[in-house]
Amino acid sequence: MTPRVAVVYHSRRGTMRSLAEAAAAGAQAYGARVRLLRVADDRAGPAWPDEEAGPEDVLWADGLVLASPTYFGNVSAPFKRFLDGTTKLWWDGLLTDRVVTGMTASTCLHGGREATLLTLYQSAHHWGAWTLGAGPDRPGDPADPADPSCDGVGGNPYGLAVTALRDGSVAEHDRAAARELGLRLAGVAARARSGGRPAQDAAVRSRVTVVHCAEDETVRLLAQECAAGAREVGAEVRLRRLAGPGVRRESGLPGRAGGAPAAAAADPADVAWADSVVLGAPVRAGAVSAPLLGFLQSLEPPAGPGPLAGKPASGFVSTARPHAGSESALLSLHHVLHHCGAVVVPPGYTDPVVFEAGGNPYGTSHARSAGVLPTVQALAAARHQGRRAALAGDRLRRRPAPDAGLLDTPLEKELT
Repeated sequence: MTPRVAVVYHSRRGTMRSLAEAAAAGAQAYGARVRLLRVADDRAGPAWPDEEAGPEDVLWADGLVLASPTYFGNVSAPFKRFLDGTTKLWWDGLLTDRVVTGMTASTCLHGGREATLLTLYQSAHHWGAWTLGAGPDRPGDPADPADPSCDGVGGNPYGLAVTALRDGSVAEHDRAAARELGLRLAGVAARARSGGRPAQDAAVRSRVTVVHCAEDETVRLLAQECAAGAREVGAEVRLRRLAGPGVRRESGLPGRAGGAPAAAAADPADVAWADSVVLGAPVRAGAVSAPLLGFLQSLEPPAGPGPLAGKPASGFVSTARPHAGSESALLSLHHVLHHCGAVVVPPGYTDPVVFEAGGNPYGTSHARSAGVLPTVQALAAARHQGRRAALAGDRLRRRPAPDAGLLDTPLEKELT
């Protein structure tokens, strides 16, 4: 299909405009229809020739390159106003399943660039959008060799971050990296939006691996429900466990009657086998527990694509209390997934099942203070997350058909 890509930038000296122009060229090289758009500034500056971006451009796009300079570890105020302007569309559930990547610049090497990109992605996950870092795989085929442009500008796995010069000029290797990011974004957006609907295909044909920490009964039950959701839409599923302290061999809780065998132990080969991966763990000190973190660290490749590269991934957690790290742990998990080259696919905040389970836009969560058994709402949200993982994996494993029409219905609508 022909993907539609909006490259939206805020620029005062010209750095971000130059990077945006290069990213737009990369998306066009893929064959995308591209809009290069500026965010209105709140003070006099250069008169960039591009049209002003509005919420309707986000609605139009299948993929977005969002480019803002770094201000105090965050996007600029004008760019934040642009994001806030999408509220009505977000509330109506119309922004789900766009693919988003980010670019930024600061005058210092460690002046908050990573924080800016990660904050930008938090907003995208509230939309229900998928986030794409500057991972090691090239667009269209994770088996292609890694492109050196990302490493050439510092190897930021979250997106593109460059040093802003006072005169607004941009080095050629920075422009090359921006072009590569635009090319990659267009390729993933094309696959994400051309997968077809289960009604047309009878069932999805993706493979989903659900990896969970077996030390926590709540997490185990959420994992089972997530796996059931993926099977519901026809996916082949592997449910895998990570051992940790205090793992019980038997349990009287639902789902393991009479001490039924636990899931098989997780192995990196299970991730390599899958088209998409969902990961679950209890929260410890505001982060996912050590067994899951260690497993993920074993997947990060020293160079080139690893087993998670280019694949949809998301997570779910359990906490001691409602505000004991349910959001921060999932966000830190997303950071690790970007290091592994994954495409982060959140549950989609505006879906009613997510809202009824507490409205966590970053992943399913349950607080054990409400009981070890997850609530009916949390189990439904985990099932929904499994279905989304299966459908996202089905889309990204395909090569888009050149003559496929644009998919008007977002992925979440396919779940009803």
